[in-house]
Amino acid sequence: MGLCDFHTHSTASDGRLTPTELIEEAAGCGLDGFAISDHDTLAGVKEATVKSSELGLFYVPAVEFSVDLHIGGSAHLLGYFPGADLSVLCDPLSEIQKALQYVVDGRNTRNPAIVQKLRELGFKITMEEVMEEAGDAVVGRPHIAAVLVKKGLVGSSEEVFNRYLGSGKSAYVERKRLGDYRAIELIRQAGGLPVLAHPKYIQVEGFRELGALVSSLVDSGLAGLEAYYPDQSGAMVSFLEDAARKHNLLLTGGSDFHGIKHPVPGWRDGSFGVDTEKVMNFMNECISRGSITNGKTE
Repeated sequence: MGLCDFHTHSTASDGRLTPTELIEEAAGCGLDGFAISDHDTLAGVKEATVKSSELGLFYVPAVEFSVDLHIGGSAHLLGYFPGADLSVLCDPLSEIQKALQYVVDGRNTRNPAIVQKLRELGFKITMEEVMEEAGDAVVGRPHIAAVLVKKGLVGSSEEVFNRYLGSGKSAYVERKRLGDYRAIELIRQAGGLPVLAHPKYIQVEGFRELGALVSSLVDSGLAGLEAYYPDQSGAMVSFLEDAARKHNLLLTGGSDFHGIKHPVPGWRDGSFGVDTEKVMNFMNECISRGSITNGKTE
């Protein structure tokens, strides 16, 4: 059984492996398809595209947008750009790059506010320490959590989020995001496929409300659903598969690997990754859109 993974994160955002290291690991494990979908940045796609081409890995440039839902609350949208012209996609003056900068600016305002809340709670942490931890990456909550853990102030990153940084917790701070309709529009305009990420995390009242949300996003151009995701319940997977059939949507999946809980992905033993057959329609769509073969754009 072949495996794919279309949801991973590198050091370009809050992952622990560089784009090159991720590509090398994916190729070494014989994955049939792969994507790095860093949070609110496309900074790693050029490096990953070059390395995947060298190693013959089927790779799709991607990004994970943080969005505000029109029904209230927030969610993540994955944007996949098969066969993208990277000089256009990564142009700082492009609309999608301007939008990503807007979101990053929101993070940059939020991070000092989180650090200040933590200091008020008695934690000896500075923004300089967080910046050093992040390096060249987009600074986010995982970097703040990592500093707390490294200093021995909290036992684990998971504990940091559960007690302090998760939504509604004592050090949580809201931030600017794009609206869901606008994010879908931007991904489409850039030639991409917008996919609703890990629906298990969306705070709605049951499958009926989630179904209504999906229907409204389809009307705005949603192309797919991330059905195959760690610990997403069987009932949720079945619902998403049914919704995909109803709305003619693509199904994707991935591990959401960051390198925090696991230093390297478990693709070799099958503990990470998605059965290729389950996402074959998505892969075929990427091939037909981008004429991509083994990581090379023709």
